[in-house]
Amino acid sequence: MTLIDDTARYRAALAEQLTEQLNLSSTWRDAFRAVPRHLFAPRFTLFHPPSGSYTGYDTTDPAQRTAALSAAYSDDTLITRFDESGNGISSSTEPSLMATMLEALELDPSHRVLEVGTGTGYNAALLCEVVGSSRVTTVDVDPELIGDARTALDTAGYAPSVRCGDGADGLAERAPFDRIIATCGADRVPTAWLDQLSADGAVLVNLSRGIALLRRTRPGSVSGRFLDRAGFMPLRSPSESAQPPAGRVVSETSGAAETTRPTTLPESVDFSTMSLFTSLIAARSRLVRTARDDQVTTWRWVHPASGSWARVEPVNQRVHQAGPRRLWDELEPVLTSWQRANRPGLERYGITAHQDGTHELWLDTPEGLITELPS
Repeated sequence: MTLIDDTARYRAALAEQLTEQLNLSSTWRDAFRAVPRHLFAPRFTLFHPPSGSYTGYDTTDPAQRTAALSAAYSDDTLITRFDESGNGISSSTEPSLMATMLEALELDPSHRVLEVGTGTGYNAALLCEVVGSSRVTTVDVDPELIGDARTALDTAGYAPSVRCGDGADGLAERAPFDRIIATCGADRVPTAWLDQLSADGAVLVNLSRGIALLRRTRPGSVSGRFLDRAGFMPLRSPSESAQPPAGRVVSETSGAAETTRPTTLPESVDFSTMSLFTSLIAARSRLVRTARDDQVTTWRWVHPASGSWARVEPVNQRVHQAGPRRLWDELEPVLTSWQRANRPGLERYGITAHQDGTHELWLDTPEGLITELPS
């Protein structure tokens, strides 16, 4: 589509920035140049990590329109909705990450696409720009978000199928899909997505702390590597328990343990690596670290679905555990493998997901199996 308004230069500048930064193809450069991001996030908040502060913007306010448009077309995540606790629950992801994911999809104009996590609708609009509105289906669990996204998409001139529902269920009536892209975080690939994927289809999803591109390898299975680190807002599904807040993790892991034993924590293991493995081992779990003078004093890990927890003290190399699952016992071999392989980066790891809900974590190739992940 062609939109004539006062944001043309902002859209063009963003498209050129992404092209230079990522060597973006002309297909996606033109899409970012065409789609008006500010229509999908007219009011938003930017988070400033160094200070922990927030700044709000309103593109509809003439007094701040210039500053707001400049922020809207920056390579930043625009937070558009918060829950009652002040946690962000909807956003427009930073464009460079969106572009990386969209490019990885290797879309063909004939492809049918399912997007899980409509959010603002901006990503759906970009998809429509490349494959056409009739081939795009987008679903979100939040009716208010769906309503706002429909309005923005209509205003911008796009008409994908926009549905309100549980994203984990996909949308069978619109299947099969050649590509499924999840713009929300998950720790497992839902079985419904595999059921609704075409014979040569692919799933692009934020699993744990990384973006994974999983291609159909055989009926009922997909497999592929992690591409990059990322942490989207989690998939909100009635069938999935929410991650516990940090305070609850600290509280639940402070009690008496059922077992205590020595352990050896790998040297130089960081939070990013630990949280990647812990959320893969136990879906919807939460890892928290406490520190003093920049030194980690405890690792605390809770898995609400099983009522299990682990508390690790690096200084004295002791692990305390409780609940039906011995979480640290499951994690320890993965950390040992990571250490022995000379602490490989995320890009060397991959995931295979099966229709029965089981997943496998591997290094370098699917034959390099590290561990099976419970459903």
